[in-house]
Amino acid sequence: MKGNISFNMLLFRYFPYWPLFVLLVLLSCVAAWDYTRFLTPLYESSATILIKDESPHSGDAAMMEALNLLPYQKNVENEIEVLQSRTFMKQVVNKLHLYAAVFEEGNIQAVPAYNTSPVIIISHDPDKVREQNSIYFSYDDRTKTVKIGNHSYPLNSWVNTPYGILMFEKNEKQNSKTIKPLFFNLVQPSVVANGILANLSVFPVKSNSSVIALKLKDHVPSRGEDILNGLCQAYYQASINDKNKMASNTLAFVEDRIRYVESDLDSLEKSIQNYKATKGITNLSSQGQLFLENVGSNDKRIAEINLQLAILNQVEKYVVSKDNSAGIVPSTLGLTDPLLNQLLQKLYESDLLYEKMRKTTGENNPALLTIKTESDKIRPTILESIHNLRASLLTSVQNINSSKNESNAQLSTIPQKEKELLDFSRQQAIKSSVYTFLLQKREETALSRSSTVADNEIIDAAESSMIPNSPSKSVIYLMAMGLGILLGIGFITAREVFSSKILFRSEIESLTSIPIAAELAKVKDKASLVVDRTKHLFLAEQFRQLRTTIGLYGKIKSKRKLLITSNISGEGKSFVSSNLALSLALSGKRVILVDLDLRKSNISKIFNLTKEKGAIEFLEGICEPYEVIKSTDHDKLFVVPAGTGSSNLAELLLDGRLDTLFKFLEDTFDFIIVDSSPIDPVADAYALSEYCDTTLFIVRHGYTPKTLIQLMDENHKIKIFKNLAIVFNGIKSRGFIKKGYGFGYGYGYENIYKDYIYRRKPQEI
Repeated sequence: MKGNISFNMLLFRYFPYWPLFVLLVLLSCVAAWDYTRFLTPLYESSATILIKDESPHSGDAAMMEALNLLPYQKNVENEIEVLQSRTFMKQVVNKLHLYAAVFEEGNIQAVPAYNTSPVIIISHDPDKVREQNSIYFSYDDRTKTVKIGNHSYPLNSWVNTPYGILMFEKNEKQNSKTIKPLFFNLVQPSVVANGILANLSVFPVKSNSSVIALKLKDHVPSRGEDILNGLCQAYYQASINDKNKMASNTLAFVEDRIRYVESDLDSLEKSIQNYKATKGITNLSSQGQLFLENVGSNDKRIAEINLQLAILNQVEKYVVSKDNSAGIVPSTLGLTDPLLNQLLQKLYESDLLYEKMRKTTGENNPALLTIKTESDKIRPTILESIHNLRASLLTSVQNINSSKNESNAQLSTIPQKEKELLDFSRQQAIKSSVYTFLLQKREETALSRSSTVADNEIIDAAESSMIPNSPSKSVIYLMAMGLGILLGIGFITAREVFSSKILFRSEIESLTSIPIAAELAKVKDKASLVVDRTKHLFLAEQFRQLRTTIGLYGKIKSKRKLLITSNISGEGKSFVSSNLALSLALSGKRVILVDLDLRKSNISKIFNLTKEKGAIEFLEGICEPYEVIKSTDHDKLFVVPAGTGSSNLAELLLDGRLDTLFKFLEDTFDFIIVDSSPIDPVADAYALSEYCDTTLFIVRHGYTPKTLIQLMDENHKIKIFKNLAIVFNGIKSRGFIKKGYGFGYGYGYENIYKDYIYRRKPQEI
């Protein structure tokens, strides 16, 4: 209900000015149309990428786990940041040579010539490009040369130009020829990359989804597609490079171990050969073989422990080193400690994440520092685990050596030559098994590197929309229409709010506590008496409401003497006085209208009595009351004119004869209506207030200053007026609506009087 009331109030407040709103809306739409002419449309290109799950159940992850390459699980949010990195976008800008964009002159503004330029411009060193604008050139297809100024340059060759070392190549994307002049701008690749990133959106397709959507807005659809495809390809290649680097580092580590084992194995084989040649050993006894197998088993365990100790040394060297960020963790082949493997994996993931985020964020980024701190916390734990594991292995070596000594004591009966030979053979077998293991791992690692698959996949290649995404002309026109309406509302509101004159009934009510008896519409008719005219029946109804409001009905004799005054001259008190008197007379009452505005006798003029004797002559004692009463064209309406004397008018009203006049009139007429002078220039109205029961104070719409109404409550003289009420006179139609009266200026809601509502004759009113 409140919403309906508010809407109606807005409607009646602003609808009368609808031609103004129409004009402003039309002007705004014309401005919007002119604005859209200068805008280059933007097309939206989109692509999608799948980030593969690196869970232990996937094929690639299982292979990497078998090779101890420490796979890690990718985070979608981090990959989104990587895709939006300046590094990748700068690669795309350099690859597509977007730092040297070509344009064609247009009627209003230049348009991109990505698909229409005959050549593309390539800089020898894009990072050192000097920014230049509007470098005009022409292309001669016959001679295959590009002309800049007075110099001509061939295609496909590096040439020195005033703008740096450039090369001009044939544009394979050209699909049409240009008509107007061409020019190109040279811009730093980083600046171009930042501009493209501002129009790039990267987000997951759904929550908890590893599918990422990329959207780019560009003035040229094909250029937007090329940029997105180039970005996806750069991201894909970066993933391949990371995996290849990981496999290469692992392969280098395995190759280094193979060379070391080969050297040991070759040395052992030569020692066995020399020993057999010098000692003549060919076979061992069955009993000695049994004991030697026990010793060999212990020696094998010691060799395994030594291998583990060597691996621990490599791992410790990796952990202690401070410049191995994002490097490959040495292979932990042979180590069975799961806690150490987990800690190494966490350290690797932390270092790798640090390196990737460092490419897209600053060195002092809180998230980057947090990851660095986490890596620094893991290293001491790994070193402590290595220390404990090394101590455990050394203890095992001591235990095995103790067992070995016992076995050696049992072999004391075996010939020394046979023992030494078997010792050589045992070491050879151990080294041979280690060598075979390393060769197998080298082949597996090489196979992994040759068949590397990226951990992301392009699902949908870039594709552009058929129609421009922006600017949306419908939105621009809607905004223009809204702006036109707001301008109209602002203009009307400012015009009315900042007006120094009274415009609304609500303003009177807010400025003074004096009640408002009635509102009277403005009439353009030049005649002063209008309530008896058929075309002004609405005004007759308003005067009838005024009579009802101030209590002029009934048999009560009080409130039958009315004083009508105002603040200043021109507010319409004579108009109200004469028409109110006529309205009462038409209702069958005997009414006398007394013109006591002795200085400006408008009542006398209305009834053509300016030369007749009147109130002045009576107050001067020249004539009697019945002599100054004049009849009018209406049977029940009589007038006492102001008179023609020129005595001291202010002193006349203080004469005692005024009592005589009012007593005579009270006995003769039903109603006495006194038209007094305004209270601002003279004090006549105050002197007449004691003879009247009711005082009507006239306030004229758009004429009476607000300050005068505001001071009425502070004016103590006003309090002497009896039953004081305000008549809001001369209310004009608002805006361009001329069929309603009091439209919007009255109560603030639907306060309209229509001529066609009343069909009764004036006598019936």
